Amino acid sequence: MNAPLPRDEQRRLTLLGEARILDTPPEDAFDDITKLAAQICDVPIAAISLIDEERQWFKSVIGLNVTETARDQAFCAHAILQPDLLIVHDALEDTRFADNALVIAEPGIRFYAGAPLLTSDGIALGSLCVIDRVARKLSDEQKAILQMLARQVAGRIELQRQIVTQGQLIAERSLAQSALMQREEELTAIIEHAVEGIYLFDPSTRRVIKSNAALRTMLGYTEEQLMQLTLYDIVGHVRSSIDRTVEALWQGKEVALGERQYLRKDGSVIIVEVSGRVITYQDQLAVCVVVHNLTPQRASEDARRAAEASYQGLFENAAEGIFQTTPQGRYLRANSALARIYGYESSGQMIVEVSDVSTQLYIDEGRRAEFTRLMASNGGVTNFESQIRRRDGSVIWISESARSVFSETGTLICYEGFVQDITDRKDWEMQRETDLIEARFRADHDSLTELWNHRAFHRQAEQHIAEAARCGESLALIMIDIDNFEFFNGVYGHVTGDEVLRMVANRLQTVCGVRDVAARFGGDEFALLLADVGFSSKGELERELTAKLHGLTFCPESHGAPLPITCSLGAVVYPAEGSHRLELLHIADERLRRAKTGGAQDTDADHMREYLHHAIAGFSMLDALVNAVDNKDRYTRRHSEDVMDHCLVIARELGMGEEFQHTLAVAALLHDVGKIGVPDAVLRKPGNLTDAEYAAVKQHPEMGAAIVSAVPGLEATLNAIRYHHECYNGRGYPMGLRGEEIPLIARIMAVADAYSAMTMDRPYRKGMANERALSILSEGIGEQWDKECVHAFLRAKQDATMEAKYIRLAA
Repeated sequence: MNAPLPRDEQRRLTLLGEARILDTPPEDAFDDITKLAAQICDVPIAAISLIDEERQWFKSVIGLNVTETARDQAFCAHAILQPDLLIVHDALEDTRFADNALVIAEPGIRFYAGAPLLTSDGIALGSLCVIDRVARKLSDEQKAILQMLARQVAGRIELQRQIVTQGQLIAERSLAQSALMQREEELTAIIEHAVEGIYLFDPSTRRVIKSNAALRTMLGYTEEQLMQLTLYDIVGHVRSSIDRTVEALWQGKEVALGERQYLRKDGSVIIVEVSGRVITYQDQLAVCVVVHNLTPQRASEDARRAAEASYQGLFENAAEGIFQTTPQGRYLRANSALARIYGYESSGQMIVEVSDVSTQLYIDEGRRAEFTRLMASNGGVTNFESQIRRRDGSVIWISESARSVFSETGTLICYEGFVQDITDRKDWEMQRETDLIEARFRADHDSLTELWNHRAFHRQAEQHIAEAARCGESLALIMIDIDNFEFFNGVYGHVTGDEVLRMVANRLQTVCGVRDVAARFGGDEFALLLADVGFSSKGELERELTAKLHGLTFCPESHGAPLPITCSLGAVVYPAEGSHRLELLHIADERLRRAKTGGAQDTDADHMREYLHHAIAGFSMLDALVNAVDNKDRYTRRHSEDVMDHCLVIARELGMGEEFQHTLAVAALLHDVGKIGVPDAVLRKPGNLTDAEYAAVKQHPEMGAAIVSAVPGLEATLNAIRYHHECYNGRGYPMGLRGEEIPLIARIMAVADAYSAMTMDRPYRKGMANERALSILSEGIGEQWDKECVHAFLRAKQDATMEAKYIRLAA
């Protein structure tokens, strides 16, 4: 799965090296972002991955106990090749990764999403990635937040690279300043110890235009007198020889003239050794001559001035503000950059106007005192951050680095250092903090109602239960469902449905105190945690809350009168009725379901479910899936319980044993679990299904059997779940079995399932009369249903009818 190298690979590696982030210790700032990415995307693994030349190194990683992998195995090596998210929904289905060691072995990656970490000029250094061991997808909101967090990581790495680069520049400038100071010292030494004399003359007129003291002393002239002379007056040679030498110099040659006779003012002749070259002097060409045995003061002074000019150029052209201040806070020197940072037109203006930096510049005057304290105790400061008031009153953030300068006797002379404007960085840090707070809020809250979301409610429940246990308090968990919510969505549209949800959410917020929690649990369901409810019973809590929710109405534009909004409740009290979060949720959900269906007492199905929750390790998961189907179609759970009752009636009439009846009852409760894979719109459709829709429905027996087969201990139920839609004439599904090829347990369930479907009320139709349903079963004997199973059901129903008639007559 080797990924091709990016076109800018060398540049990318250079930038990565400049950031000096590889092989550095973990940092909370990066770990916080990694944890947030995992939480938002609901995955077990997340990492900040950087692609080095031959490896993938993790700056931050959760969910894996590794720090690096080979580059040729890294998903991130592909993520850096594109400017947007790289998403691999199922690595086994992607030819780039299907044979990857990280996919087929530990950690078993199936899902990957990586947002590239882009520098300011668009070069990807690595990625912020989230990983799961199962195939999955991300929502648009999760994608957007992952990219936002990646930008935060990239910005931090870019800032770190700039800080490293800035430090190098500072070091280089310090070295340059030291070199200049050393050069100045060297030039001073030359001036002090040289014994050559120097003079300049105009090559066209041969007139002396400049001389140094050593030369004047040697020749016995004053400066004014020398400037009245020409080269012919001081060199004791014929003119032709002098002219040839000047011509050679004019052609750019450096000429060693050897021994010459020089004429002194008193007429004496001295022998000197000279050399010369053409230079630029006061924007004009001149010849500079060095005379042996004269001090080099002139050359030394020129060199010193050049060094000073060079240093002054560095001082004035530096991007950072450079300063010297007295310990009391008055400026001695400042460059133009510092004046611009503080809003002054020139450094001169700033030096004149700012007499006390502590009161005129620092927003917090105590910062200057802290600056002075650190300078005294440490001899300097680095990256000392403060808020500064500019000349126009605006406020900026600066970072100062400075040192103390002492005299040879140890007396403090001044502070000197440089200043950077870090306002943009501070703004970025504040924006990053704001973005993180917003991301955390969005991760924990429902976007429609702004209540806590499902995941956050579970976390809040754990915390509140633990707090109640520590304090010895009671706690109420209440599940709430809006009655007939499908009616609002179906008749008035989802916009109206959303408004109803917000109205209920707003009312719940008025019910809750500061320690209580209100959450949108999913769809039209809400959940409450009420702290310290004392000795209130669940009935009292339900009645009190029902009263507080009473009076909610909604009036659509097209409707004359307001429509009442009512809710069903299911409450449970901790610790009297349960001690664990899942146990409390299960009880509250059961009570809500009974409130929705009108049931007040425990049924045989309730007892069976309670037994199975404790006897079968995976039954809770299967029952949760049945609940999920029931959330999509409110008919499913009650239908399953109805089918269980009818199945047991037939089995007893046929004389089946207790073990067979137990298996049949469990299968009936789970027989529609496969509908979790059927689209909501198909489940709720009131009319005839299209061929495609019917094909989707026909998948649910096989899907249900596959789901149940994953739970050990329920193998005996699989035939009933898989084949309960087979027809006696062979025209059923999924296998088209005929007659006694269909297992008996499935033939019994087919009769019970059909009778329940015909007689039960649905939101879009009324259930048919029992007599009509029994007549249809009789007419379908041998075609759709098994004769013995139908006759057993008819006998049982007839006996029940006669018994009821007898009881009425006796009464």
